[in-house]
Amino acid sequence: MDKIQEDLIEYLHSRAFLPNGGTLRPNESLTSAGVIDSIGLIQLIDYLEEKYNLEVPLEFITPDNFDTLEGIERTIRQLSA
Repeated sequence: MDKIQEDLIEYLHSRAFLPNGGTLRPNESLTSAGVIDSIGLIQLIDYLEEKYNLEVPLEFITPDNFDTLEGIERTIRQLSA
């Protein structure tokens, strides 16, 4: 698993979005799995902006970009380039 995905799993555990010991597949939907909702998404984006020192434009906040660990990782890499 990539470092960004590991950071995401750690964040989800620390905020009780994901139970201790819970895991996610890289392409598993965070919303369908009941891990995150709209408020949780805003909190996650705030965390990502602070952790990776970037700004997420509104047009980037789409299911393709923020519903899976893979999508989030890809988006962070794109915004960090």
